[in-house]
Amino acid sequence: MFVKKIKMPSQNDYLVYLVEGYRDLNNVVKHRTLHSYGRLSELEQKNPNFLEETKAWAIAETAKGEQGKHEIFFLHLGEEHDGDQPILNYGYVFLQAIYNELHIPEFLSQYQTRTSVQYPLNEILELLVYSRALNPSSKKKTYEDKGNYFFELPDFSLDDVYRSLSHLSSMKDELTLHLHKRIQETRGRDVSLVFYDVTNYYFESETLEGLRQKGVSKENRETGIVQMGLFIDNEGIPITYELFPGNTNDMATMRPILERIKKEYCLGKITIVADKGNNTGENLAYIDNEDDYYIISQRIRARGTELANIVLDQEDYEWNSDNSFKSKSVERERVVKRSNGSSYTITEHLLCFWSQNEEKYQRAKRGHLGERIEKFIENPALLNASNSFGIKKYFKKVMVDKKTGEVLKAKATYEFNQEKYERDLALDGYYCIVTNDLSLEPLDIIHHYHQLSKIEESFKVTKTDLEGRPVYVWTDDHIKGHFLTCYLALVLYRLLQKKLDNPYPVHQLKEALNSAKAIHLDSGVYLIPDPLPIFNELTEKYQVKLNYKRMKLEYIRSQINLIKKSV
Repeated sequence: MFVKKIKMPSQNDYLVYLVEGYRDLNNVVKHRTLHSYGRLSELEQKNPNFLEETKAWAIAETAKGEQGKHEIFFLHLGEEHDGDQPILNYGYVFLQAIYNELHIPEFLSQYQTRTSVQYPLNEILELLVYSRALNPSSKKKTYEDKGNYFFELPDFSLDDVYRSLSHLSSMKDELTLHLHKRIQETRGRDVSLVFYDVTNYYFESETLEGLRQKGVSKENRETGIVQMGLFIDNEGIPITYELFPGNTNDMATMRPILERIKKEYCLGKITIVADKGNNTGENLAYIDNEDDYYIISQRIRARGTELANIVLDQEDYEWNSDNSFKSKSVERERVVKRSNGSSYTITEHLLCFWSQNEEKYQRAKRGHLGERIEKFIENPALLNASNSFGIKKYFKKVMVDKKTGEVLKAKATYEFNQEKYERDLALDGYYCIVTNDLSLEPLDIIHHYHQLSKIEESFKVTKTDLEGRPVYVWTDDHIKGHFLTCYLALVLYRLLQKKLDNPYPVHQLKEALNSAKAIHLDSGVYLIPDPLPIFNELTEKYQVKLNYKRMKLEYIRSQINLIKKSV
């Protein structure tokens, strides 16, 4: 073994590789790359002596001649491999087993027959989904690395991959409904509670068109974004999703999806849990009119003095044993306005809570607001858009001189609203949840609402583990196709979690599946590293054995086929 540096074109930097010499079947000496370490400049930032230490280690390991130990070592090094003998991943097969169980190949076969697609749509989708789940990258890189998996793909081009995204876009609603029905048939679906939330994903391009629009980015990005609304069931398994232009208000995203799933998905009576961003009269009236329930958080400060007075009225609050939490329930009739101008009356419970921890959090977030307000009370003329964030709402623009009644045309002045400021201080620590399910106890409502974190975690998975953003495709059809592959990868991971008694987080499952590597030696024999313990749990669950140090191609294929056919 030895360490090799390769000069990067047009850059004052090197790529560093661990390389080994070997003889092929014709006794010809060749080199193969065992591991790509990355850029030398980045490696030396972490360890200035990286190159010298790695060279010394390679020389020492070569001198030992401990081939078995060496084989296991290089198979555990990273996931990228640029040598003549690529390291193959076979961990994808557990995702493929669920993919097959959902009858996605059959669905795509029927679609392909109807549309006369001339390239292997199912195999392209498999490549896109498994790569998104295990080694997310661009469509081009995914295509170039298609040989890194332990399955043989039919011939197709990179152009076919991009063309497939348009077909994925057109089939999205039909396929997500198909997945829902298969999940119901094979394992059932718990929709006693369904959770809804909306997030957005940013693009690298600054061009705005179609779905790519400027909006309120949750990651404070200046480029265009696309909005995604997602419904999941009580187990955290996705039900469906929808994309919206980036300038769509969060409040306008729930009802279009809800109307569709109520019509097509046959969910029966459901309870929808959502955050305050979806608390609109239109949404609540629709849910109540459909004889469904909602549990949704309620803004206090933005709802005027009537709600604040209810919250601050200390009558009927019940305290816990150490006085760190209190709650009360108020039944009320709420009149909401619909977009068509009509009114709708809902009978609901307003749950009011105060938490000592929440108060500490809100006051820490407020910071030194009081000190800054004093500065502007003394000199209101200093107020401007750049320095008044969080403050200007407490100052009212005055256009008339109170003493003389004269209209102040030249420049306005500001008057501090002491009452509003003191009310906001008094509301620190309070929060509200509303529900039209009058049978629920306050603690049950809190418990249900806190489970909204399930959907927040799903968004985190799509953004981090699946690297759903930034988005590098530009047309609406390609954007929709891209997010369908992200959605499918999320569904497969959620169902894989349910296969195990211990619901490991997605990043641990991803690491485990990526630890399943094999490298071809000769005569159909492959070296197998020690996979992570979670991978071994999966092999036990599927009743296969894939942890021999060396395995023949025929044996690996037989075990893979057993997993793929498992139900």
